Amino acid sequence: MDGQARRNKIIEIVKKSDKPVSGTFLAEQLDVSRQVVVTDIALIRANGVNILSTNRGYIINSDSRCERIIKSRHTDEQILDELFTIVDNGGCAESTIINHRYYNRLEAPLNVSSRREAKKFMEAIESGKSKTLSSATSGYHYHVISADDEATLDIIEEELKAKGYWLPLDDWISKNK
Repeated sequence: MDGQARRNKIIEIVKKSDKPVSGTFLAEQLDVSRQVVVTDIALIRANGVNILSTNRGYIINSDSRCERIIKSRHTDEQILDELFTIVDNGGCAESTIINHRYYNRLEAPLNVSSRREAKKFMEAIESGKSKTLSSATSGYHYHVISADDEATLDIIEEELKAKGYWLPLDDWISKNK
């Protein structure tokens, strides 16, 4: 199998999978080294395919993203863990929403889809120049999260539940979408 055929096979395997595909699995399936897979992934990206690396494996980031609003509560010290949970499972934290008693619904874009972006966001917060929206609501907030499919959103939600961050949605968000 030549390099282009192998890269096409990588795309096919990752697209067909309902969960992230590890580089080790791809290397075994294609009978190449893990380093060859890493190089192939870089070439696939250079050719315009939006393939993402998560700590659980590779996923294809398609143009048709599914979105979901989740309710969350945690401390400021847990923000980075919450964002990592979203991005490590193939999601993007698109925005944060709060229900302020005076201002009502406030929404701010996040667009955090990688650990690097999550760390950059936290650096801005920790610098003291900005505060999180959730600091105005005792940690309660909503996120619009996106992923390639509903199954990925389900995984993210389950992981957030397991960590105790997830809360059931209330009527307020449904009325104010």
